Order: sequence, then C-alpha cells, then structure tokens
Amino acid sequence: MGDGPGHVAEDGEELELGYVLRRGAWGAGFAFEAATAALRAAAGELTDRPVSLVTRAANERSLRLAARLGFRPVGTFQEYGAEQTLCTAPLSVFRL
Repeated sequence: MGDGPGHVAEDGEELELGYVLRRGAWGAGFAFEAATAALRAAAGELTDRPVSLVTRAANERSLRLAARLGFRPVGTFQEYGAEQTLCTAPLSVFRL
C-alpha cells in the first residue's frame, strides 16, 4: 500500500476525496452535491481505481455522508491525535 495510513492501493495511486465546509453550510446538502459532481467527473475521465476518504471516527455526520455517497469503511488508524476512519469505493460506481 502507499506510504502511511489512509492508502488503499498497492501503488498509492488511489484518488482521495476531501471536503471542508463552513459550519453555516452544514446539513444543506452541499457536500453531497459537490462530492457527487466531482466523483462523476473523475469517473468520466479516468480509469477505474480506488477512491479513499478519511474522516474522524467520531464524526458521525461525515461517516453518514460517506455511506450515502457509496463509500464503505475499511479500517481505522490514529492520526492528528484522534482515531480516523478510512473509507473506500471504486471509481467505477460513480460513472453515469
């Protein structure tokens, strides 16, 4: 796997999805819409490969968003002083 925790591909060539929103935008569906658009665009241009997403294990809202997008948890690790959850999905599931 790639260097360090949070990698799922042997060669480290997975894509990583990340997002940060201001608190006032939480719960409005913006993260889901933006992530879906980005993943569909990537799926239309790139060959299939894993996509990873890392979030704090305690962040239940982010874990629910990951599940709604189609990601599945595959492990946890310690980083930034907290337990992190690594989720993954194949890029091909986002093709239209």
